[in-house]
Amino acid sequence: MTPETRRLRQTSRTLATLILAGAATALPLAAQAQPAPLAAGGWSLRLGAGAAVGPAYPGSETTQVSPFPLVDLAYRPALPLLDTVFLNPRDGLGVVAFRQGPFSIGGSIGYAPGRDQDVAARLQGMGDIEGAARAKLFLRGDFGRFGLSLEAARALGDQEGTTLTIGASMRQPVGPRLMLLGRVEASWADEESMQQWFGVTSRQASRSRFAAYNAEAGFRSVQGSLTAIYSLSDRWSLNGTAGVAQLLGDAADSPITESKTQPFGLVGVTYRF
Repeated sequence: MTPETRRLRQTSRTLATLILAGAATALPLAAQAQPAPLAAGGWSLRLGAGAAVGPAYPGSETTQVSPFPLVDLAYRPALPLLDTVFLNPRDGLGVVAFRQGPFSIGGSIGYAPGRDQDVAARLQGMGDIEGAARAKLFLRGDFGRFGLSLEAARALGDQEGTTLTIGASMRQPVGPRLMLLGRVEASWADEESMQQWFGVTSRQASRSRFAAYNAEAGFRSVQGSLTAIYSLSDRWSLNGTAGVAQLLGDAADSPITESKTQPFGLVGVTYRF
């Protein structure tokens, strides 16, 4: 692998990690974690670009800045048993299969970013975690300005493990142009997922700086973020997000982890079609 290819691979993985860590919540629909109800045949689309800052890898004390596109698409086909089709950085491509009152149920297929051992000298000998597809099922409730969500995600292919995430969000308009969006969530991971990301096998221990470490199932992290969306016009919006994630349990105690506290942020601009 050439140095240029390796740098591109590292940048793309860092980019995906930042998006999935929470920076993508600057998009209104992603921050609400639920596509807005549309009329049959209706659609909405926001496109934009931004710059995100976040950890080089989960547990890193080094932060990196990466540019990335912002995309938020929702479409409601005139079909039975299918409410909305959507595409966004947080969930990937998915559907809301059922919506009743404030509640919705659906699923999606997205991207689970990997970890390149060359992103930090500290990871040398640990080997790469390849990027893979991730299947997600969700139950969400939208109670006006307040939202709740419960999600189960399963990594596919070269990754392992299942995670459960419970979250709550609140929207608060401040004047005619500014909207504030707050979100908190907690994530639990099974042993397969925890071991892959924070454990050290005997083989990895023999070729890295770390001693063997068994990471068991448990709560992996809690995080909170605050997003501000300022309407520059009817179609243009300026978005900014600041947040922090706190690693817990065996993830926090892992020898791989340099910092239990993981800040992240984003600034971007979007256009609504």
